Amino acid sequence: MFIHRLFDVMGNVKKFIFNVILHLIDDVRMTVVQTSIPDELHKKLVEISKSEKKSIKEIVREAIEDWLIWNEGIVEDPFLNLKPVDFGVKTNVEGIERVLYGRSE
Repeated sequence: MFIHRLFDVMGNVKKFIFNVILHLIDDVRMTVVQTSIPDELHKKLVEISKSEKKSIKEIVREAIEDWLIWNEGIVEDPFLNLKPVDFGVKTNVEGIERVLYGRSE
C-alpha cells in the first residue's frame, strides 16, 4: 500500500510540474485530436464531467497527460530504476512489518 501511495504522490508531483511547464510557455499551440469511443465510455465521461464540473475535453486532456506521465515517466525515473544495494546488514523483516503495519508478535 505504501508503494502505491508513493506512486500517487510522485505522479501528482510530476503532473503538477508538467502543468506548470505548460502554463509557463507563452505560445502553447493546441492540436485537435478526434477519436471514436464506445457509448458506455462516453456515458462515464458525461457522468464524471457533471460530478467534477469539468468539460469532457478537460477530463480527456487530463487523462492523456496522466497516461503520458506514467508511461514515459516511470521508465525514465531514476528513483524507480534503482538497483538494490547490499550493505551487508541483516534486516529484521518481522520488526519492519510490526512497525509499518502494527502487527503484534
